[in-house]
Amino acid sequence: MMSDFKIAELFAGMGGVTGGFMDAGGFDPVFLNDVDPSAHNAFVQNFPNLKNRYQLNRVEDLTGNLILDLAGGQIDGLLGCPPCQGLSQVGPRREGDHRNALLFEMHRLVWSISPKFFVMENVPRLLTTTYFQNFEESISRRYKLHAEIINAAEYGIPQLRRRAVVIGFRKRLDIEPSLPEPTHGGDGRVFNYSTGTLIKSASQTGRKVLMLRPKVSLGEQPLVRLQDALGDLPSEVTPEQDTWDYETPPTTPYQQLMRSGSDAQVTNHRPWLHRQKMIDRLKTVAAGHCPIEYGNGFRNTTYFSQAYARLHPFGLARTITTNFHNPGSGRFTHYAAHRALTVREALRIQGFPDKFTFNTDIPYKDAERLVGNAFPRLLAAAIGRHIRSLISS
Repeated sequence: MMSDFKIAELFAGMGGVTGGFMDAGGFDPVFLNDVDPSAHNAFVQNFPNLKNRYQLNRVEDLTGNLILDLAGGQIDGLLGCPPCQGLSQVGPRREGDHRNALLFEMHRLVWSISPKFFVMENVPRLLTTTYFQNFEESISRRYKLHAEIINAAEYGIPQLRRRAVVIGFRKRLDIEPSLPEPTHGGDGRVFNYSTGTLIKSASQTGRKVLMLRPKVSLGEQPLVRLQDALGDLPSEVTPEQDTWDYETPPTTPYQQLMRSGSDAQVTNHRPWLHRQKMIDRLKTVAAGHCPIEYGNGFRNTTYFSQAYARLHPFGLARTITTNFHNPGSGRFTHYAAHRALTVREALRIQGFPDKFTFNTDIPYKDAERLVGNAFPRLLAAAIGRHIRSLISS
């Protein structure tokens, strides 16, 4: 019987990737690292048995030998999502941003530790930069690589979140790296925020609008829409309360999956404190619409970011950012309630189960940042299962 693969994660955050690999089964996290105390606290709260394996260090101060020593001498897989703010579509996108150089720290430690495989995630723009070209040219001397831009929605996550994923296997293993086949998208209709109509997700138009890959076979299951993901959560909530009873029993497979192992109540579901002027503005916006003063109803022509636009129950969420509490920063208004998404709703949209919680020691703004920076946990689980099957076969 094959033993668990020992994995280590750099830039671990609150554990979206590690948690997903653990959900996949067959992986044992032996070392995690980050510089953010809030991320460390959130991870330890949810994975208390791994407390001593999560180190708060600058990645620049780590060496391969140090990580191997802390991990007990063996690491089969190295995971890492280097900070991508310098390459993101949001912001100045400076290739000279010092955070972009953290990619080379990932390279240095892959080269030093020499794991069987590594997985790296970043924004799509990474693959067109000289940073990645140099990384690829060097690391390819020892690893077979596969790099591709994928959409989380293709794997049953209710969010149009596109990310570049890079997988490498040691050449001596003779494994051809690849990404898992999509499980969702081949059936059903979803709301098109540009036209206000329902479109077939697998059609040519649907793939383009939803940013699904044009040349892959989509899975048979329909895309998970927001109502499918959030419909059992109470929509009318007040700032005085953080924990609520569920609105209904789970009515969809996604709701059942998110509620697996959780208590009878949902936590971290306190709304943000909006000014009355903001609430009055949101009351004028119908599901799927933008404020009429910013466009023609559906299309927001004044703000590229879709400021103050409302989500639709039959649509998918846009990329969850670190500023989803602010309806003016994008399409983050709940499809029915006159407020932005709560932390719990954002966690659901990121594929984190309801049993994953933030305690009162972590301010909501820190929780928002951690959720926005996280890699979707369900997507990490799909990648983990795929990697395990490639090695096992």
